[in-house]
Amino acid sequence: MEDGSTFKMFLPCLRNYPLSKGQHALFIVLLYILTGVGGSQVLVPQKVSAVLGKNVTLGCSVEVGANLSLTQSSWERRLPTGSVTVAVYNPVFGISIPPNYVRRLSFRSPSSHDATIVLEDVGFEDIGVYTCKVATFPLGNTQASTTVSVLVEPRVYVSAGSVALIDEGNETVVATCIAERARPPAEVSWETDLFGQSEVSLQDEANGTTSTQVRYLWQPTRHVQGHALTCVVRHPALHTDFRIPYQLNVQYAPDIVVVGYDGDWYVGRENIQLTCKANANPPAHHFTWIRLDGKMPEGVEIVNNTLLFLRPLQRNDSGVYRCEVANDINLRSRDLRIRIQDQPQEKRANSVAVAGAVIGAVLALFLIAVFTIVILTAQKTSAPTYTDKVIDLPPTHKPPPPYTERPSAIPLVVHAPQVASLSQAHRAVRQFEMAERTPARLTPREPRSPSHQPLSYQEWVCHQNGADRIYINHREHYV
Repeated sequence: MEDGSTFKMFLPCLRNYPLSKGQHALFIVLLYILTGVGGSQVLVPQKVSAVLGKNVTLGCSVEVGANLSLTQSSWERRLPTGSVTVAVYNPVFGISIPPNYVRRLSFRSPSSHDATIVLEDVGFEDIGVYTCKVATFPLGNTQASTTVSVLVEPRVYVSAGSVALIDEGNETVVATCIAERARPPAEVSWETDLFGQSEVSLQDEANGTTSTQVRYLWQPTRHVQGHALTCVVRHPALHTDFRIPYQLNVQYAPDIVVVGYDGDWYVGRENIQLTCKANANPPAHHFTWIRLDGKMPEGVEIVNNTLLFLRPLQRNDSGVYRCEVANDINLRSRDLRIRIQDQPQEKRANSVAVAGAVIGAVLALFLIAVFTIVILTAQKTSAPTYTDKVIDLPPTHKPPPPYTERPSAIPLVVHAPQVASLSQAHRAVRQFEMAERTPARLTPREPRSPSHQPLSYQEWVCHQNGADRIYINHREHYV
């Protein structure tokens, strides 16, 4: 940056005293030479942030033309009472620093192109505007200014909540993240997977600093015991985010597990014990064993959290046993029902297997016998006859049974004339059956008169006996 104050002073002259075009151009060239524009430049940052108690660098880069020479570079500080010089560099006479700055201020590497200074142990009194001036021959002075501000790095820490975190308790403050006495105020937050909420509060301190506090509220649960949430602080005085992990400490009553019973306790088994294990925070400090359905058997001893059977198991060891565990939060218990069997589970399983094999063999023999009987019965049964396949029609529509299947006995109440009629009827039936079984010839026969038509068996019997009718059932009996 360069100071254009001299250039601005001549602008009213150009307006009040107009020049010709050629004179105007010459005047502009001379003005640029006099003000150093195009001859030398001074480059400084517009703003510099210093951290309280640390060092700060005020950069000043000098660009000098080929036809110019550096005679001196210096730094001035602007105060309410005026400007004061804080450092001077001369290529011939060296460096000059006032006594009140000689211990804290120095040139980094002075040269005709660099006038950078370093200010140590920065305090609030160092806040202000600083100007880098460069004197060249024959142009004179060129300068540029920068503003120094002081940042206060926060003091960051995490404070635990005032109330202990109890499992399934009410919502409470888990922890508070504090960025103390920062300038400007720090940005504070919590990073976590918990479903809680944050509360932010700001407090102004001396010297324009601010303290920021962020409390994290959450309803405790034992399932996240040992998990961590992280306090994150961001501030211009910090090169990176400041992170502080905080581990949760959720207190809960004992969670009890009884080990040692495998379900195969039998009379005579030895070296038996039950152990009561508890997961608790804070750790459990009280263990005890009791029997709910009677007195504790003889030969059983309690050692800390273990129930020892100092003898072989007996039938009267069967019962319900309870383990009680306590910590500073609560007392919890776990019940266990024990059954003492007469034999080991392996022997009982073998007995069941043998019984099953015997029952299976008996059942198989029974099925084989039934199957054999059914086959033999089916072989002895005769094949069905032709008449068994005839549809059971009413008597008037049933065909007469074969002659061989009719009984030969004649009821005693039938007289001699009836016997002759029955004999003729039997012959007629025989002829009728043979006629039906014999296929008809292809050559047509001459029609017969009704008087020569053969009569059916039923009509023939009616003709011979008048009103006396005899029905022959296909089941081979007379009706």
